Amino acid sequence: MKNTPDNHTMEAYRRQMMEMYRQATPTPSPITAEDNWLDSRYPEPNIERDRAAIAPPPPDPESEPQPTPEPEPQPNPTPTPAPEPADFVGYLRVFAFTGSGAEPIVGARVVVTRPDGNEQTVYANLTTDRDGFTPVIALPSVDPALTLRPGTVQPYVTYAVRVTADGFQPIEHNNIPVYGNNYVTQPVAMTPILPGGDADNTQEFTSGGPANL
Repeated sequence: MKNTPDNHTMEAYRRQMMEMYRQATPTPSPITAEDNWLDSRYPEPNIERDRAAIAPPPPDPESEPQPTPEPEPQPNPTPTPAPEPADFVGYLRVFAFTGSGAEPIVGARVVVTRPDGNEQTVYANLTTDRDGFTPVIALPSVDPALTLRPGTVQPYVTYAVRVTADGFQPIEHNNIPVYGNNYVTQPVAMTPILPGGDADNTQEFTSGGPANL
C-alpha cells in the first residue's frame, strides 16, 4: 500500500520549492519612466465610448417591424478581402508568467510590432508590473461590424509581441488578432534558461483569429 503525503506535507513542499525558485530567479533591473512608451497616435482605452460606438440604434416606437427577406443562396460567394486598418482601435495587454504558472514575471520587456512592407513598425515598448501585466495598449484595427459580414477574410489586424526577461528564454508570439473596439490579453509563459542554455534562442509561437466568419 502506497504512502500518500497529507495536505500539510504537500503545502510545506510547495513552499520550499517556491523559495528555491525565488532564490534562483535574478532580480530585475529597476524600471524608469523612460523605459515605457506607447504610440501617442492612438487613444487610451475608454470602455463607455467604445460601447457607444458599436451599440445598435434604439428602435423607433412609431415604425412597424418589417419581415426580413430570406437571402438568396450563393453557391460560391467571393470572399471579401482583408481590410486595412482604419479609424478604429482595439486593445491589447500582455501577461508574462513562469512556464509553470507559479509566479508573474516583473520587469519583462514587451515590444509590440506589426509588419509594414519590409519593415516592422513598433507600436509599444513596455515593461510588466509586479503582477506580470503591461498597461493596456491601444492599437489601430478595423470596423468591428466586419465580424458580422460573412465572407470577410480577416475582420481584425494582427500584431507580434516579443517578450524578454533576465534569466528566461526570449519568446515571440506572432499573428495575434486585435479586433476593433475589443480587448484581448495575450498570455506569455516563459521558461527559465537552464545552465549552459542558449540565451539567444527565441521560442516562437503563432496565434491567429478565425478566418472566413
